[in-house]
Amino acid sequence: MAQRKNFKKLNIGVIGLGGAGRAHVRRLNRNSNVAQVFGYDPKPIHGIEGVTIVESREKLFKNVDAVTICTPDYLHFDDIISSLKAGKHVLTEKPMVASLEQAKRLAPYLARYPHLIFGIHHQMRGSPAFLKAHELIKKGKLGKLFYVEANYWHDMRDRAKRFDKWRQLSGQSLIFAHACHPLDLLMYLTGEAPIKHNTYVSKNSFAEYSAPYTSATILLQFSDNIVGKVHVNSSCVFPQVYDLVIMGDKGTYIDGVMYSADKGFKQVADFFGDSGWFNTELIITKTKISIPRKALSLGINAYMRTLNMITNIYMSIFSKLALSFMREADFGFRRFPFTVYNHDYACQYIIDNFISTVLGKEKIITGYKEAVRVIALCEELEVEGLANLGNKSTKKN
Repeated sequence: MAQRKNFKKLNIGVIGLGGAGRAHVRRLNRNSNVAQVFGYDPKPIHGIEGVTIVESREKLFKNVDAVTICTPDYLHFDDIISSLKAGKHVLTEKPMVASLEQAKRLAPYLARYPHLIFGIHHQMRGSPAFLKAHELIKKGKLGKLFYVEANYWHDMRDRAKRFDKWRQLSGQSLIFAHACHPLDLLMYLTGEAPIKHNTYVSKNSFAEYSAPYTSATILLQFSDNIVGKVHVNSSCVFPQVYDLVIMGDKGTYIDGVMYSADKGFKQVADFFGDSGWFNTELIITKTKISIPRKALSLGINAYMRTLNMITNIYMSIFSKLALSFMREADFGFRRFPFTVYNHDYACQYIIDNFISTVLGKEKIITGYKEAVRVIALCEELEVEGLANLGNKSTKKN
């Protein structure tokens, strides 16, 4: 069943029904090429809309054409192998696997099943602003690059225990699980892995998290004198942030906004993503609220369209000012005032690409070769960061 690519609609299985798995269920149900979603989790799971829950992987495999893997990171390798052996196309959540050794062991299995689609859910490639950045670089619009930066701030203090405590108890690697996103993005944009790097980690918050660090800052040097930076953390007192900064000798690009000396500020990509739906799963500090899903979706999308319109007006007025007196030393900007990254939109982009690839209509966005590059770099950075953490300088008396 999995080898045929002439299906108009597919049955998709989701392995692991925690936070990521539930999100996959929602996004799979939005895709018009998906007939039915089946789900399996080793723990008893009830009350999830849009999924038929089965009691074993074997029963799941009998009902589906492809699977998405949303289990804890350390289970990805075994889940990928069992899915491939069952003849199923696979999309696995990031990180692909938990180590470079596992990544290398995976290669022979993929070679054994070349007819099966295999992809990794690196969703930062799905943001309209990040896709536009790649286009601008390829066209030379930013000129010769000299600095690239991508960050991922995510307060995991609630998320780490909301559906399952595996992250908190096993100490999910922050670099493998979080830094893999901006690292994959920067390597995608520059077209290469860094030639040098240094990593600094710390744990000054989230003490109950069993991982040895909860913050990591990574300095990178690419060829041709391009320098980069990545910062990730799991306990910031701030909303979730993905961002991107690229500087070249012709212009600077920040989260969908380009600045050049002759044209000033111009929004060239929508950082939010215009869509007819919105993730309406709201959690507001122990207070349950009930808002009709459709009304909430329409309201939030209308708000974001209005915000984008105001943003465009703002830039059209103030770009001219920026080209005049704000170039002087007495004036300046503090980054672009307000952008909203639509995580749901970017993730939907990856899910839809996987379904289209299974149907033979597209090519997978992130495959094994690129994922191995990310895993290899993450492993080097984690070793480096922990070594730096262990070599703290002592204060002199």
